[in-house]
Amino acid sequence: MDLENRKNGKRLVFSEDSFQRIIQILDEFLNRSQARLAIFADLNGYPVVYRGEADTMDISSLTALAAGDFAATAEMANLISEESHFRFLYHEGVSRCSYLCSVGNEYFILIVFEKKVALGVIRVLAHYAVEKILQLIQTLKKQSEETKKFLDFEFRDILTQRLDESIRAR
Repeated sequence: MDLENRKNGKRLVFSEDSFQRIIQILDEFLNRSQARLAIFADLNGYPVVYRGEADTMDISSLTALAAGDFAATAEMANLISEESHFRFLYHEGVSRCSYLCSVGNEYFILIVFEKKVALGVIRVLAHYAVEKILQLIQTLKKQSEETKKFLDFEFRDILTQRLDESIRAR
């Protein structure tokens, strides 16, 4: 499944293998943490994939609000002279909690879990999942740049050949 994120005109395309790897990482996180739901989304609020029990939750609205939460707290970080945005956000409810983790500068994971689950467990396992996904994204970006360079070179080469052929034909 090809998915993309646009930032400053650049796109990152997830291959089926990388998409399945993200699913595997989220599933592993859910199995080890006892969290109810894990959502991987971009900072525009677009949900890329979710795993776990969504019940009657509106995933799109939830990720849009979470993206807004990151935007608001980024401004708070700026106001208190923090170098960058806050990487982790925690919200505690009466029975459920949410934990938001930034994954680089373009994505985040939203975790919903019961209050009885220890926050420390969520934090440690979420950090591990974030690192795995971040490594995957960095690999994809590197491969994308290499492909782009190759295609740009190949396109220039073909274009030059065609122009030469058309000039000779005259």
